[in-house]
Amino acid sequence: MLDRIFSVLLVTSSKNFSNGILSALSETNYEVTLSETVQKAKRMLVEKDFDIIIVNCPVIDDFGMEFAIDEAIRDISGIILFVTPELESEVYYKTCEYGILTLVKPTSKGILLQTLMLLSATIIKKESMREKPKNLKTRLEEIKIINTAKMLLIEHKHISEDEAHKYLEKRAMNLRKSKVKIASEIIEEYIK
Repeated sequence: MLDRIFSVLLVTSSKNFSNGILSALSETNYEVTLSETVQKAKRMLVEKDFDIIIVNCPVIDDFGMEFAIDEAIRDISGIILFVTPELESEVYYKTCEYGILTLVKPTSKGILLQTLMLLSATIIKKESMREKPKNLKTRLEEIKIINTAKMLLIEHKHISEDEAHKYLEKRAMNLRKSKVKIASEIIEEYIK
C-alpha cells in the first residue's frame, strides 16, 4: 500500500476547506484534484476514475449528496461527505447503505488521515476481491485443458491417469514449457 498513490477528487466551493485538505494531504499517498462544482466533478469523472471522492457539502451548485450516491452506485470510488453537525445524522442515514462515509466538519487532520487510510484499505481489498474470480476462472480453464489432455493420452496411449499426469509433467519440464502449454499441444495433436 505504501507504494500506491491514491487519486482523490475533492469537490468543494470553499477555498479554506480545500486549503485545509491540501495541507493535510501534502506528503502523503494521496494526489488531490480539485473541483469547485458538482457539474465540473461529473465532467472530470467521465474522463478519469478516482480512487476517492471527498465532497464538502454543500457545494455551490448542489448539496452533493445525490452526486455522491450516484458515484457510489457506479461502485468506482470510496466516498467521504463532510457535513455540518446538525446534518450528520440525516445525511448518514441516507448514504450509509451505499458505503459512503460521513464526517462532521470541521475535523482534525488525524481523523481525516485515519479515515482515508481505512478507506484506502477497503479499496485495496475490494480490488483484490475483483481479481480473485478472474484468477479462479483462469485456473479452472487451465485444469480443464490439462484434464482434457490427460483423457486423450489415456485414450490414445492406453496409459493410466497417473501415467498421463507424469507424462505431462515430464514433457513440460524437458521442453521448459508450462503444463497448460503442453496440454494444449497434446489436444491439438489428437484433435485435428
